Amino acid sequence: MRGIFLDDERYPKDVTWIKYPENVEWFVVRNSSEFTDQFWQLMRTGEEYIVSFDHDIQEFIGKIELTGYSNLKGMLNAIQYYGSAAPKCYFHSMNPVGKENMEAYYNNFVDFYNKEWEK
Repeated sequence: MRGIFLDDERYPKDVTWIKYPENVEWFVVRNSSEFTDQFWQLMRTGEEYIVSFDHDIQEFIGKIELTGYSNLKGMLNAIQYYGSAAPKCYFHSMNPVGKENMEAYYNNFVDFYNKEWEK
């Protein structure tokens, strides 16, 4: 299985507080552009993948901060638009508010999305 690991400084081996599945081929990405490129590559393959998000990735466009949360929202919007399966997501951020916001957004999306798929 492949995985996207979005973090501006850490690597998957540094995240000891989450138990990831075994045998994940991680693609470590440091910014939104790299995240988007890897996401679309995996979307095109149609294979199962996972994603692990940091919240604070120290990326700005002018005064606008790009975060793991903004990348999560963009990914889920694309998944909904194309009718693809949502990947299992992990949130390894040390920012408690950012982590909670990402988890809530993801869980709400998955709950809604799965109910729509059942119709």
